[in-house]
Amino acid sequence: MSTPVVTVAAGGLPIVDMGTGKLGLPVTEATNGRGIAVTKVVGMPGLPVVFDTIGVGPGPVTNATLDPATVTAVTLSGGNLVATNTGTTSADQGARVATVNAKTSGKYYFEVTFTAGVLGNNIGIGIDTTASTYTGMGSGGTTGIELYKTNTVWSNGSNVATFSGGTWVVSQVAGFAVDLDNRRFWVSTPSGVWNDNVANNPATNVGGLTIPAGTMVPFVTFGGAGGAANNKLTVNFGASAFVRAVPAGFTSGWPTP
Repeated sequence: MSTPVVTVAAGGLPIVDMGTGKLGLPVTEATNGRGIAVTKVVGMPGLPVVFDTIGVGPGPVTNATLDPATVTAVTLSGGNLVATNTGTTSADQGARVATVNAKTSGKYYFEVTFTAGVLGNNIGIGIDTTASTYTGMGSGGTTGIELYKTNTVWSNGSNVATFSGGTWVVSQVAGFAVDLDNRRFWVSTPSGVWNDNVANNPATNVGGLTIPAGTMVPFVTFGGAGGAANNKLTVNFGASAFVRAVPAGFTSGWPTP
């Protein structure tokens, strides 16, 4: 008995039934010979079959890292997830995600750990336009929105929030919920409260700070770092488990396109 050719309800691609015709067995796409497995949902041997899906599904999600081509007075390590400043002057220092991974829409969650040193008040984390310099990022968040080590947030050149609890210290983890659809930004304080208020909630778009206009990427800056080098920030854009829960409706991490 020859192998029957059956059809697919969605897409119309012919396939060859390589199994016994029972539900749930894999079949092979016939048109290109790649042998892509799909799942049979309706059908018996020799009869047309309806399939839920066919073809290649989305590939594995890859997450962004800090881009070595963008650093100023910073070295990267740990798979470009650890940024260490090397400067000891007042010049701004930093690193950011590559422009190819910039975004104008979507909702994303990532975390940054204050890993070592953490001396200067101009050490900060946030999102910024792809055209900005670290002077713009690290001097009051003039082209983006940034959490500083002092627990203040600056957006578009203005101090828009000062959180309780004092400055961030070594080993503390800050969570960032970035909603580019509604242009809103939340920081999870060490106690786990969004933007320092238990009523705030990224999942329901409550209590977010305004994100300036522009195509955005995550970044870290060290400012003058208090005249000291070897301050470290460790970013997590989704490559490993998060310390805090990802808000409902937000993408886990900052994926590449």
